[in-house]
Amino acid sequence: MNSRERFLRVCDFEQVDHPPRWDCLGFWGATIERWWNEGLPSGVYAEQYFEMDPRPTIPVDAGFTHNPYIPPFEHQVISEDERTVTYVDGQGIIKRDRKDRPELSMSQFLHFPVAGRKDWEGIKLRLDPATPSRYPDWEEVRKQFADSQHPVGMNIVGGYGFPRNLFGEEHLAYIYYDDPGLMHDIMAHWAEFFKGVFDRTLPNVTVDYIYFWEDMAFKNGPLIGPKTFEEFMLPYYKEVIERIRSHGVKHVLVDSDGDNRPILDLFVEAGVNVFFPLEIAAGMEPLEIREKYGRQLVLWGGIDKRVLSKDKAAIKEELMRKVPQMMESGGFIPAIDHSVPPDVPFENYVYYTELLRELTG
Repeated sequence: MNSRERFLRVCDFEQVDHPPRWDCLGFWGATIERWWNEGLPSGVYAEQYFEMDPRPTIPVDAGFTHNPYIPPFEHQVISEDERTVTYVDGQGIIKRDRKDRPELSMSQFLHFPVAGRKDWEGIKLRLDPATPSRYPDWEEVRKQFADSQHPVGMNIVGGYGFPRNLFGEEHLAYIYYDDPGLMHDIMAHWAEFFKGVFDRTLPNVTVDYIYFWEDMAFKNGPLIGPKTFEEFMLPYYKEVIERIRSHGVKHVLVDSDGDNRPILDLFVEAGVNVFFPLEIAAGMEPLEIREKYGRQLVLWGGIDKRVLSKDKAAIKEELMRKVPQMMESGGFIPAIDHSVPPDVPFENYVYYTELLRELTG
């Protein structure tokens, strides 16, 4: 059984010898630098060392954490000093970054490209699903992914992530109320754009899942409430997922950190059937979500990254509390609930993977 077969069987709540080896969502660069001094062979990356399964994706410019503008905005430096640089990025967002060790901090977002309808009308021109350069040479792609041993995905920017990249979180929160007509126009364009992208992509290559990036919640709840979701996201999600399923793709994943419990019902209603990373600090406990949703949701993640910086006893307690029961219920891919931060000792992560392998087969 290869990892593609395992993934598809897990998503159908069928038995597998073990779930895909997707033990975390990645590693901070600073984590790998630390581990090279603690036992990870120099120059070897953790994905390779721990024999994690690849997650190949179709090379279509459909966005992910970014909006898929063609052409992108021109990169332009506005100012810089010894420590920071301020610039316009390919999304038209003005950011400030650290120049010294940028991997240790996130960008500071200073200004977003859309203030109102006039700005949006200009950006629409960059979002045409018929643009030929958006797509690869399909013959080459079919050769690349023919008989893939690993599940093949396609990443897109979701129905909250897309307008958030236009307005920023704060301005977007007002726009839903101040200009609902503009928001519906944006969401209708989002839906038509992705239906067009899927019509040009999915007949050309076999895709196992579509991955929606949202990141639309924080520790205490989602960034928009259920009523706002129901009006501005649900109908457009349904349109897009219906088109996805019409092309034979069964599995729709949503990636959102934070506490998404108040809107999980709506994601399920829209047709989403896989959710991750189940951030434990935000209360997204997989056992509780499984009890409520049963086989409606495949769950990926749910292992508290914070315990990895403690001791082996804490790691064992976290795994034993949930992994055996979740594995018995099926439809579960155990993983750290995001990337592994640099406060985690290499020895602890080795112990985590060894125990996880023991518990999952």
